[in-house]
Amino acid sequence: MKMAGAHEIYVLGGMQGVGAMALGTETISPVDMIVGPGNAYVAEAKRQLYGKVGIDLFAGPTETMVIADETVDSEICATDLLGQAEHGYNSPAVLITNSKNLLRKL
Repeated sequence: MKMAGAHEIYVLGGMQGVGAMALGTETISPVDMIVGPGNAYVAEAKRQLYGKVGIDLFAGPTETMVIADETVDSEICATDLLGQAEHGYNSPAVLITNSKNLLRKL
């Protein structure tokens, strides 16, 4: 962050966090850029604030498929699947595997 020239970093979540960073609060000055993933409400908040504040991208639903065998790290596999599934009901995460051992670990 320092190398990118950031002077302050805020870690807030949800559409209310996006609004607070874009518009400012009593304790947070309005920011120049908002980045990071979110659910449909966060995506809509970022869309509505586009132009008032910089945003990274307009994200939509994602579909993720992991094809894995017994050699995969189960924790990384689960993290990848959950990281996409959290975006909402319309962001399916699918695992295809031939490993019963991997399924037990998940």
